[in-house]
Order: sequence, then C-alpha cells, then structure tokens
Amino acid sequence: MEPVQEQVAAARRGDANAISDLVRSVWPDAYRIAWSILQDHADAEDAAQDACARMMTALASLRDPARFGVWFYRIVVNQARQKQREHLRRRDLTQDTHVVGLTPDERIDVARAIAALEPSLRIVIVLRYFYELNSSEISAVLGINAVTVRWRLMRAHRRLRPLLEPSTQLQGECLDEPLASS
Repeated sequence: MEPVQEQVAAARRGDANAISDLVRSVWPDAYRIAWSILQDHADAEDAAQDACARMMTALASLRDPARFGVWFYRIVVNQARQKQREHLRRRDLTQDTHVVGLTPDERIDVARAIAALEPSLRIVIVLRYFYELNSSEISAVLGINAVTVRWRLMRAHRRLRPLLEPSTQLQGECLDEPLASS
C-alpha cells in the first residue's frame, strides 16, 4: 500500500496522528492549486484550509483510496472556485482583473505567463504540468469532459507561446516562485 493510502486508511479509522500527517502531506498541494486559481496568498490559504477541513469530513465517502489525489484536488478546486465566486459577488464587476501591459519584447518568466492566463486555462496547465495529471484525471478533478480539458490545454499553450518566445529561456527556477507556499 502507498504511504498516502496508508494515511487515508488510518485517518478513516480515527487515528489522530494519521489525520495530522495526512493534512500536513496534502497542504502544499492544496495551497498551490488554490493559489493558481485565486492568485492571492491569503485567499489561497483560506481555500486550502477549507479544502483540508472538507477532506476530513468527506474522507469516509472516498470509494477508492488509490484515487485520493484526484479526489482531493477536486475538493481544492471546488473550494477555490467557491472563494472566487464570493469575491465576484462582492467586487465591482467593472474592474478589470486580468494581467495587462505585456509587450511582445518584454521578458516574462513562466510563472508570470501562467498567471496571465484566464483561470479556466491556468488550472489545467497547473494540474497537467505541476501535478502531472492526465486529461482524464484533470477531467475528474474539474468535473468537465476530457475533450474540454484537451481543448483548454491547447488554448493555454497557444496563449503561452508568444509570452515565452523567443526572448525567454524556460528555466526551472521560474516555476517555483508564485506556486511555492508561504
């Protein structure tokens, strides 16, 4: 049995240490996924906390512990989207929240390029390349058709290409900055 599956089994039995270990092990991923949707550290932290709490209350409903990751990522995405909807209800809809002012000759790192994507494209890129989920798994996490996932990935690639060519070199350190938990 995989370590996460063992933690899940022990947490389901009520083992307080396993519950604590499970939450600690999923927290970084929860935060990063929430941040990729919300683009705000405080909101991402709130959504990640909500996701961890929801995970613990719903753990008994998990049918296949081997699919824990996909199941949990779905909870995180839902919590982040809920937080996003709350903000939309409160803010003035005339405000533009998109990243603007990027010129073709401006050097931009991968993290900023990803942040410039609309949320529906940004999340598929993050789940595909940072969490190495395939289209079927992303489909399960987001609750959308796998064809839609592939279409969004294609659109995201098309939008990222001009931001990353030719002046920008893809370097690993560019990926770490905004997706790292604080």
